[in-house]
Amino acid sequence: MNIGCCKRQQTANSYLTAYGVVSVAFMQKKTILRVFIVGLLCGSALLASCGRATTVSGVLRVANDAGFGGAETMDPYDGNRTWPTINMVFDRLIGVDKDFSPIPELALSWSSNEDLTEWTLVLREGVVFHDDSTFTADDVVYSVNRMIDPEFDSPVRAVLGVIESVEAIDDYTVKLSLSTGEADLPSLLADYRALMTPVDSQATIGKSPIGTGPFKMETFDPEGTTVLVANENYFFGKPQLSKIEIITFADSQSAAQALAGDQVDLLLAIDGKSSSIFGDAAKFTLQTIPSGDWNAIDFRVDRKPFDDVRVRKALRVAADRQVIADTVLGVGGGVVACDTPVWTADPYRWDGPCAKDTEGAKALLAEAGFPDGIDIDIYTSDVEVHMVELVEAYQQQVKDAGIRVTIKMADASGFWDDVWMKESAFVDSWGQRPAAQVLNEVYRSTAAWNPTGQVDLALDKMLDEARSTQDLAERKQKYIAVQEHIFENSGIFLPYHKTLTRVMSSKVQGIDPIVIDAVRWEKISVS
Repeated sequence: MNIGCCKRQQTANSYLTAYGVVSVAFMQKKTILRVFIVGLLCGSALLASCGRATTVSGVLRVANDAGFGGAETMDPYDGNRTWPTINMVFDRLIGVDKDFSPIPELALSWSSNEDLTEWTLVLREGVVFHDDSTFTADDVVYSVNRMIDPEFDSPVRAVLGVIESVEAIDDYTVKLSLSTGEADLPSLLADYRALMTPVDSQATIGKSPIGTGPFKMETFDPEGTTVLVANENYFFGKPQLSKIEIITFADSQSAAQALAGDQVDLLLAIDGKSSSIFGDAAKFTLQTIPSGDWNAIDFRVDRKPFDDVRVRKALRVAADRQVIADTVLGVGGGVVACDTPVWTADPYRWDGPCAKDTEGAKALLAEAGFPDGIDIDIYTSDVEVHMVELVEAYQQQVKDAGIRVTIKMADASGFWDDVWMKESAFVDSWGQRPAAQVLNEVYRSTAAWNPTGQVDLALDKMLDEARSTQDLAERKQKYIAVQEHIFENSGIFLPYHKTLTRVMSSKVQGIDPIVIDAVRWEKISVS
């Protein structure tokens, strides 16, 4: 996110954390506070000088998938949250810059105590919700308590469950108390679902959301067209667009055809190999974006035969990941991953060896009681790009190890509700997340979106130790050890991270070639 004049500035006493956050340390009595000064440079008075065009005009039509079969909700903490619509209506406390570094959004600054177990956030004043009520610390307390509520069990709880309590110090200051130290809490608060909602809004937010974001809900129709209108009082400035329409399509192919036929203006992602369809530069703009997005094949470790670690490892080492990446994404369309969800630009990334080992896979299967190989069903769908191509490429790669894959096609409508995490083996799709977030959200035993159902208490302990380590170099080594453990034990075959291909009408302006979490929707225009 770029706030124009409100850029981070580095002082002589500042230093960089793992994610490049500018900070300064100073002594106050006996407590060392790491005060994140970036927000202090962006006070409300300075925002007035951040120049932008203010003419509201144009309608942006965005293609969306029907992956939840009409069960979508605008409650950002619900597993069926409507993305990216929620990020057009609500704001986070902390956003992300173009390089995915944490920057101020509703919080202007943040600081921690020495052992990283208490974080204090200073909020932006003068922000109002779409119903003209004032955003205050009470809304933060309400929102965070919903996110970490064990009975509600939001998927975002796996990310922010380290928060034990949240307290309003005054109207514009909140304190977060943690169960253990968390060095990267600002990055976790930048989760795309960690959005601020008004006090007591749970009963109505799903269909009639009230946020502080650049657009307000006019019509919510998750199976048809959802309509948003500009919030002219947005604290970062009046949106360039007058309206956004989010149009639902049955599958990714239908959405691509709609763009080709001028029925929509923006596809968030397409198969890079299909980009030639949109090669007319006068009509379309193509963006390629190195990212941490990934696909995987998940095997439920709480079901036979995937409860045997030897079977799981055989299924993962039997494939040539580079060949799969080239086949699915096109040559140069991605970077090989050795079953780590931590992407290449993340400072905690592990680049371990994971070459294809056919004989090793055969030996592991034989030890597990499958000397003649193994038959497995894998479910997939064209609800998102690459999900069908991945299992097809995997099927060919592992057959010489005696792994016989039957591909089961599921309807795109309802895939995430009816198939994902319910069948024994299925294809998966995730967006880019920082290491501290994705490792806890996908692999922690108690995570709501732990797709394999694996309970690994040793890994949970390793994650706790890594997140609470203050020294960056030591913390990095601990996160690398976590990823090595995952490679040896996990039920997730994760072969690559994608270079995203986004396509839009040439009439669309203001979308930088960055991951969608960093896009500033209020800056987009349609000529």
